Amino acid sequence: MKIRITSKLLIVLIVTAFAPLLILGWVGYQSTTGIRQIASQANRDVADLAMSDSSAALSAELKTRLTNMTERYAGDIDDILQKVQGDTLKLADFASYLFNHGETLKRYASPSLYEPAPQHRMFGSRQPNGNSWLGVFGKGVDASGQVSPGILKEIHLTEYMDILFRSIAATNPYAVQTYINTANQLSRGMPFVNGEFKWTDATEQFANLPDVTAFDFYYLADAAHNPERKPKWTELYWDPAGLGWMVSSIAPVYRGDDLVAVTGIDITLDRIVKGILNLKLEQTGFAFLMSERGQAIAFPERAADFLAFQGSFEGQFKENEAFKHSLTAIRDPAFQTIIAAMRQGESGLNTYTDPKDGKEYFFAYHPIPVTGWSVGLVVPVQEIIAPALLTNQKIEQSRALTDATLNERADSLVQTFLWLLLAIMLTLAPVALVFARSISKPIQALAEGSRRVGAGELKHRILVTSGDEIEDLALTFNQMAEDLQTKIDEIESANRELLQLDQLKSKFISMASHELRTPLIAIQGYVDLIREGRGGDISEAQRTMLDTVSRNATRLARIVTELLDISRIEENRLVLERVPVSLATIITQIAEEQVPYLESRGHHLALEIAEDLPPVSGDPDRLSQVIINLLGNAIKYTPDQGHIRIRAYAESDRVHIEVSDTGIGIKPEDLGKLFKRFSTLGDITKHRTGKNEFLAGGTGLGLSIVQGIVQAHDGRIWVESEYGKGSTFHLQLPIAHDHDGSAAPVAERSDDAPPAIQTFKVIHFERPDATPIDIAPDERLSILVVDDEADVITFTRALLEDDYTVFSAQTSALAIREAINRKPHLVLLDAWIPGISGYDICRTLKRNSHTREMPIIIFTAATQKIDEERARESGADGFVTKPFRREQMVELIESFRGHRV
Repeated sequence: MKIRITSKLLIVLIVTAFAPLLILGWVGYQSTTGIRQIASQANRDVADLAMSDSSAALSAELKTRLTNMTERYAGDIDDILQKVQGDTLKLADFASYLFNHGETLKRYASPSLYEPAPQHRMFGSRQPNGNSWLGVFGKGVDASGQVSPGILKEIHLTEYMDILFRSIAATNPYAVQTYINTANQLSRGMPFVNGEFKWTDATEQFANLPDVTAFDFYYLADAAHNPERKPKWTELYWDPAGLGWMVSSIAPVYRGDDLVAVTGIDITLDRIVKGILNLKLEQTGFAFLMSERGQAIAFPERAADFLAFQGSFEGQFKENEAFKHSLTAIRDPAFQTIIAAMRQGESGLNTYTDPKDGKEYFFAYHPIPVTGWSVGLVVPVQEIIAPALLTNQKIEQSRALTDATLNERADSLVQTFLWLLLAIMLTLAPVALVFARSISKPIQALAEGSRRVGAGELKHRILVTSGDEIEDLALTFNQMAEDLQTKIDEIESANRELLQLDQLKSKFISMASHELRTPLIAIQGYVDLIREGRGGDISEAQRTMLDTVSRNATRLARIVTELLDISRIEENRLVLERVPVSLATIITQIAEEQVPYLESRGHHLALEIAEDLPPVSGDPDRLSQVIINLLGNAIKYTPDQGHIRIRAYAESDRVHIEVSDTGIGIKPEDLGKLFKRFSTLGDITKHRTGKNEFLAGGTGLGLSIVQGIVQAHDGRIWVESEYGKGSTFHLQLPIAHDHDGSAAPVAERSDDAPPAIQTFKVIHFERPDATPIDIAPDERLSILVVDDEADVITFTRALLEDDYTVFSAQTSALAIREAINRKPHLVLLDAWIPGISGYDICRTLKRNSHTREMPIIIFTAATQKIDEERARESGADGFVTKPFRREQMVELIESFRGHRV
C-alpha cells in the first residue's frame, strides 16, 4: 500500500498541534523578562545620570590641561627653531661678506687637499682632516673630474665658512650639520654626531649627484620661491648618513641681484620632537607635528591609524625623497576643518567624532610661529571619563543584586517551561525523525542518481521503493536515462561517420590538388611552345584561343593553390615563417601593383597609414596574400568609379587595418556565412559595369583562407557592412617585440617579392661556395631531367631541347647513376620521386666528389615556404614550382653559367 506525500504531511501537521503550548510558554517567559528589564532600566538611569555629571567635570579639566600642554610644547619647539634660524642667518651674513668682499681675503689658514673623482663625476676633499667636507657636482666638473679656475677660487673662498661652522656647533646642540651650497654646484658642510665632528668623503657619500640646485634646501631659497629673501624651512627628509629624519633651516646669499649660494643648518627631528613622540595622554592619546603645507612631520606609531598613514618611515637622500604624508586629503570634512585651522596658524580645542566607529576625541592644537608648523594633541573622550565609568560600575553591581532577586523568581517559571518543552521535544523527535527519513532517503537517492547520470554514467539506475510519487519519479528518470543513452549512441555513431568523411575529403583535396599540377605542366608548357611557333605558324584567332587556355591554366593553378591552403588550414599544417613585418610597406607595394586594375574600373584608392606604424610578427608572403585578397574583393564588389580606403594604425599591442569600399555591401543574413568555405555572395543585377559584365564569383575560398591565415598569426578579422552602401573589413595583428619589450626591427618586403598566392615560383639560391658552369657562351649545356611522370619528361625535353642537350631518368637509382656517369652541366630534379625522394637524391649528389659542384634545381608541385626551405637545406641551387613557364626556366638555367649570355 502506497502512502502519498500528502498523507505524510498531514501526520506531521497533527503532531505540530502542540504549537499552542509552546506559544503560551513563550508569552509567559517574555512577561517575566519584561518585568525584570523595567527594574534594571530604572537602576541604569540612575547610573547614567551620575556618570554624566562626573564626565562633564573630567572633560572640562582635561580641556584646560590639553590647551596648556599644546601651547607649552609649541613654545619649546619654537624656541629651538628660532635659535637654529638665527644661526642660519649668521651663516648667510658671513657667506654674503665672503662673496661680496672675497678679494680682500687671503687663502684660508688651514686649507684642505682636494682631488678629482672622475668615477663619481665629482671633485672634492678625499683625505680625512678636521675641516668641512667639500664636493663639486654635475655641470661644475668635467668628464675627468676637474673644475674650472673660477670654481677653484670659490672653493678656497668658502673654506672660511669652517670658522662659523665650528662656532655654531659649539653653541647650538641641535645643529647636526652646517653647510653652504652654491649656484656653481659646490657644496660644503660640517656634520656633527652628538656634538662631535664627523669627517665625510663627499665624493663617495654624494656620488653622481646631478644638480645641487634641484634639491629643497636650494630651490626653496631662490627668487621664485623666496622673493623676500627670508629664511625658509624644508620638508622632512631622510639623512643619507643615517642620522634619521631631518629638516633644514636655509637662508639665501645674494651678490647684488644674483643668488650665489644657500646656507643651511640640518637638525634631526628626533631631538626636537622626542618629547612629542614619547608623550602619553591617558592610555592611547598622542601628539603630532604638522608642517604649514599640511605634511605630517612627526607622530608615534600608535597614531598611524588615526592619521591614515600606511607607508614607511625609510627614505633615500640620493633620490631627494622627502617624507610625504599629507593630512589635507584624509578622513572627513570635520577633520579637514581642524587641519585647515592648524595650517592658518590658529590655536584651539575641538571635539571630533570618528565617522568610522563613532568614537569621540578631544583635539587640541597650537602653532609654531617661526616655521608655520603646528602641534596637535588627540585624546579619546572615553579614556577621560574612565573614573566616571568606575563609579557607574559600582552602581551597576548594586543593580545586579536587585536583578538577582527577580531572576530567582523568574527562573522557577522558566525552568518549568523548559522541562515541559523538553518533554514535548522528546516526544516529537522520534516521530519527526521517522517521517523525515521516509521522505529524505528517497529524495537523496534521486539526487545522487541525477548527479551520476549528469556526470555521464548513463547506465546508472535509481532504486527507490518509497511507494509514493518519488518512486514514480525515479522510474520516469530511469526511462529518460535509457532514452538519452540510445540517442547519444546514435549521435556518436553519426559523428564518427562525419569525421571519417571529413578526413577523406581533406585527403582527397590534398591529393587531387597535387595531382592536378602535373598535367598543368604539360598544358601550360605546350601552350607556350605553340604560341612561340614551335608547332608551326598560328593565326591571330588561334593565338587568342591559346591566350585564353594559358590564362585559364594559370587560374586553375591558383585554384589548386587555394585548395591546398584550405587543406593545410583545416589540418593545422599551415607553416608560417614569422619575422617582424612592415605592413605599411606591404600595403603600399600591393596598392601600386593593383593600379592598372583600379584604373580599368575607375576606382579611387586612398591610403591612410600611420607614420609610426610598428611592425607585426608574421609571414610576409601570407600577410601579402591577406591584403591582396581583401583589396581584390573591394575592387571586385565595388561598381565603377567607386571609392576604396585602406587605413592602418596602432592600438594597444596590435596593429589595426581597415579595408573599406562603397560597393554593394552584404545583407545581414549573409554575414554569418561570409568566411565559410565555398561561399560566394553577390547580386548579379546590381553588379554589372560598362567594362566587365559580372565581376563577382570565384571559388569562395579567399576569405576562408584569409581567416585561417589571420588566426594562425594570433590575429582577428571581422566585417561591418550596410547592404547597398559598402563594407569595411577589420584586421588586427599582434605587434612584434624584442625580448626587452621594444619594437623589433622590420624585415622589409622587397620590391621584387613574389605575389602572395604564388602560382609560379622560380628561385636561384645564392650560395657563397657555388661554382659557376664554366663553358663558352655559345656552347650547349647538358641537362639531366629527373621525374617519375613520362609526360613531364617529354614536355620538359620539348621545352628545352632547342637550347640544351637533355637526358632523362624516371627512377631514383637511374637518376644517381646518370648524374655520375654522364656528368651533365645541370640537374632538373623532381622533389617527389617514389622510393628515394628528390631531396635525398640532391643530398647524395652534393656529397659525391664527382657531382658536388653540379647545379641542381628542384621542381615540385608544393608551394609552401617549408618546401623551399627543404630544398635549400638539401643543398639545391635552385627551386621551381609546377607548373612553370619556359622563359622563367631558361632564365634560371642561364643564371648558373660562368659567362652570362
